[in-house]
Amino acid sequence: MRGSAYKAFITCVAGVRDFAPDAFHTLAAHRTYNWYLMALLGGLEKSVRLRKPGLPRARAEVVKVSAREVMAAIRALHTDHGLAPKPDTVLRVLEEITPTRLAFERLVYYLIAELKLHLNSALQADDGRLGSIEGVKTKPRRAARSREQLPNPDQPAWATMNRPPAKKVQIPCRIDPAIKKLIEKNADDNGVTQSRWLEEAIAEKLQRQGYAVALPKAGKPPVKKVRKPRRPQRPSIPEPDKSPNASVNRADKPTTVRVSKTMIREIDKVRGRKNRSRWMNEAITAFLESDDALPPTPDTLEVLSEPIGLRFDKNFFPKIDAAAEKSKDTKSEWYRRVARWYLTVQK
Repeated sequence: MRGSAYKAFITCVAGVRDFAPDAFHTLAAHRTYNWYLMALLGGLEKSVRLRKPGLPRARAEVVKVSAREVMAAIRALHTDHGLAPKPDTVLRVLEEITPTRLAFERLVYYLIAELKLHLNSALQADDGRLGSIEGVKTKPRRAARSREQLPNPDQPAWATMNRPPAKKVQIPCRIDPAIKKLIEKNADDNGVTQSRWLEEAIAEKLQRQGYAVALPKAGKPPVKKVRKPRRPQRPSIPEPDKSPNASVNRADKPTTVRVSKTMIREIDKVRGRKNRSRWMNEAITAFLESDDALPPTPDTLEVLSEPIGLRFDKNFFPKIDAAAEKSKDTKSEWYRRVARWYLTVQK
């Protein structure tokens, strides 16, 4: 429930905007909500020098609730209305909505405490940095515990009593199917999981009520790799009496081509994370699907000392044989010319 402090702060700030637009910060892309909280905290600490009020716990809790309502109003003004009142403006408004000077000092003291809680939560969520970050910084993996460190050394480490306490808890929630579809669609549009979407919605609701809640930046959504379809199972193998792994019964056929160290270095520069065999397979497949001509064989004699393993389906080798015969090269020399062609294409 939003109390009188929330409504009074919103109303007074709206009144200030009508006749004193200079009393507000000009918002920009880099001036995020966390930036504004930091600027507000710095300005309040410079403008006032307050001591901790000596209030009983019950009365102090009432003032804390009012400070939390002011934080909720600040959040609503910044997010919904694009208003960021300067520290002097905030102090004037707080002085106007409090009945006495003593009440004003107490409210400002607990408001500064709430600002520190919000900034501390934001710093922890952003791993010590304010502002936007790409993904979530990976933390080093926790070292494995020794047997003596387990709560029950007689049980395995994965037993329930020996597992580390969970960082998150589950909340049972039953919602309308139509709302479930809307959540699923909105989460897909934003590139987050439905669980993350619900976390952000809950955190935003709590922030609008003045609570110091911040979530780490969402990581990048996983990229779905398109996998090649599996090769259909053969109805039979050529030699049923022999092992399916025998060379005569394998659906693919291996071979090797030797290249020079210079070519290996050039391949390593462009292949990225692919191994040499995969890069070479892609080069051969790409050339057979193109209408390009192969580059000429260099006149200088090369020392062919580096082997590259290749593996193709057996029904693919006749295409290679035909292409090599057409170019009047041996298959090994044809492979090397294809590699030179692919290096030129990728430059």
